[in-house]
Amino acid sequence: KTAELLVEVAGHGEDTGYEVPSLIVAAKDDLDPYPMAIHDSTRVSQDMGIEAPVPISAKLGDFNNVFRRIVSSAEHPHLSIPETEAGRTRKQYNRLVNRSLMFVSVGAAVAIVGLAAYRVYAARRNSSN
Repeated sequence: KTAELLVEVAGHGEDTGYEVPSLIVAAKDDLDPYPMAIHDSTRVSQDMGIEAPVPISAKLGDFNNVFRRIVSSAEHPHLSIPETEAGRTRKQYNRLVNRSLMFVSVGAAVAIVGLAAYRVYAARRNSSN
């Protein structure tokens, strides 16, 4: 259920541009852990590009770790924004296009400067003859 919600949040953020930093909290960490549930939540968080789930236990009262992670996410929100595979692919494509455009722009600028320099050189050569 958490994975589906996280994918939905990530997809909505990628579609609209309003991305939301997210954390996964592993509540009731003091109970006998279910290895598959822990493994699945860790895998989902890694697949989505966010930090591993925050384990908490009400019995042990270890809420400081949760608050620390919330503050850390607030300080560096870009590190906690989930991404889908489609979103990653789209970002890579956009980076490729932007770099290509930059390369073409720099090449065109160099060509224009070179042409202008050649015209100045040719004009001076013709005027000296």
